[in-house]
Amino acid sequence: MILLRLNLLEARAGKRAANFKKEGNQMQNRLLLQIKNISKNFPGVKALNNVSFDAYTREVLGLVGVNGAGKSTLLNILGGIIKPDEGEVIIEGHKVEIRNPRIAKDLGIAFIQQEIQVFDDLKVFENILISDLYKWRSTKALPFLNINKLRMEAKKYLDMLGCNIDVNTRAASLSVGEKQMVQISRALSQGGNILLFDEPTSSLATKEKQSLFEIIKKLRASNLVIIYITHYLDEIFEICDKVIVLRDGQVTGKENVNDINKKNLINYMVGHDIKKMAGYKSMQTGKKILEVTNITGEKLPKDVSFSLRKGEILGVWGLMGSGRTELFRTLLGFDKMRKGQIRYRENGNLKQKKSKQFFKNTGYVTEERHFSGLFLQMPLWKNMSSVCLKKFASRYLRILRSKKEKNAAREYINKVNISAVNEDMLAYQLSGGNQQKVVLAKWFMKKPEVLFMDEPTKGVDVSAKAEIQKLIFEMAKSGISFVIVSSELEEIMYLCDRIIVLYDGKSVSEVSKEDFSKDKLMSDITGGES
Repeated sequence: MILLRLNLLEARAGKRAANFKKEGNQMQNRLLLQIKNISKNFPGVKALNNVSFDAYTREVLGLVGVNGAGKSTLLNILGGIIKPDEGEVIIEGHKVEIRNPRIAKDLGIAFIQQEIQVFDDLKVFENILISDLYKWRSTKALPFLNINKLRMEAKKYLDMLGCNIDVNTRAASLSVGEKQMVQISRALSQGGNILLFDEPTSSLATKEKQSLFEIIKKLRASNLVIIYITHYLDEIFEICDKVIVLRDGQVTGKENVNDINKKNLINYMVGHDIKKMAGYKSMQTGKKILEVTNITGEKLPKDVSFSLRKGEILGVWGLMGSGRTELFRTLLGFDKMRKGQIRYRENGNLKQKKSKQFFKNTGYVTEERHFSGLFLQMPLWKNMSSVCLKKFASRYLRILRSKKEKNAAREYINKVNISAVNEDMLAYQLSGGNQQKVVLAKWFMKKPEVLFMDEPTKGVDVSAKAEIQKLIFEMAKSGISFVIVSSELEEIMYLCDRIIVLYDGKSVSEVSKEDFSKDKLMSDITGGES
């Protein structure tokens, strides 16, 4: 343990860091991390069962599996957040006990978690360097921080990611994708030699993903171990050298990426072909239900216009910062609308509505499930009924009937295929993907006339994604209209009847189903630049 901490300190120390890197570059694919027979039990669930594998430097190791397979649990053990019940973690030949995140950091482990971990009240540079602020004192004798050096250092890591974020900005004003880039920058700043990425691209747009992939490829050449969790299987084949597959807490496959294809990888994950699970979408839609004309808002700087028909699935496509989430928030009254018009069909006619009046007929799947999508300390049945309590109130006394709420929750747990012991489980006890399914289930239970969905399959595995897409199709056929933001190009082309393209806060084009193509959409999101 002492030797490992000394090695880490040496790697971070001025001139000696260069010597460390020079020595490290002489080593080829050395065994750095060993996971041996790790098991972990939660109430009613065996999250990990005798998991073992080795991780070498100069390789990116992909870790895949369906929701609840145990991927995040394993990374939480390496990150010092939870303790295993059995098994060993060995780093550079030494058995280590990772009792907390501070020990993990001292051992050279940097963890980019699936859920965003930033301090909204702090500035960007403070968030990036928060774990080592003591290093940036003006002098050793004085406790004052050298703010200019802090800003320059933080900007260096953002520049590495190709990310243009003002380091003086408070984190609260950033988008989810920008917060993710800040979190990744923080991990890079810690100088660890074992990097754990838990779905780092789930909040990033295409350009930001490619920047991150370039950084990972550079890091791979720097004598590091990189473990990478993702539900986007194309990413495995793009940046990973080896892949470990987990199913029901056990290792079901260990392969070199060059020796496996996507179909075989999915079979390792779910044990069957998922293609037949996806539904289909009819292009037939009803009357116009919503018309948005030239709206601008406090965070949506330019005019946006579009229309929506009954039973239609409309996509919103654009880069991070193009105004996708801001459009939703302005329409639904969370951000102030400065000008423009919302007309909504009521009693057969389109009538002008204010945002808050319009909201009562809609649903909103937010991008940040932990902060605005779930009551984490409440049971699943209360989460699901929370947006439609009138359905469960007695007719005269207006008292909630919990038995009816629980019965409905059980129905949707089965319908959306949530991996939960029962409806009494607390939301925080589920995996990230299953938490996302709970968010979707509560809005499906309400059955709004229009459902806005911001990254609806974020953090969801390939099997669950097909199930969710099938549900969206079925609900659209029943007459519910959808407006969907997705950073995954294939998904938005598959789901939607039409796509409006945003660029720099303005709608720049509208593309019909028959004209969908990757080249067309990629050109439009850059303002027509190829």
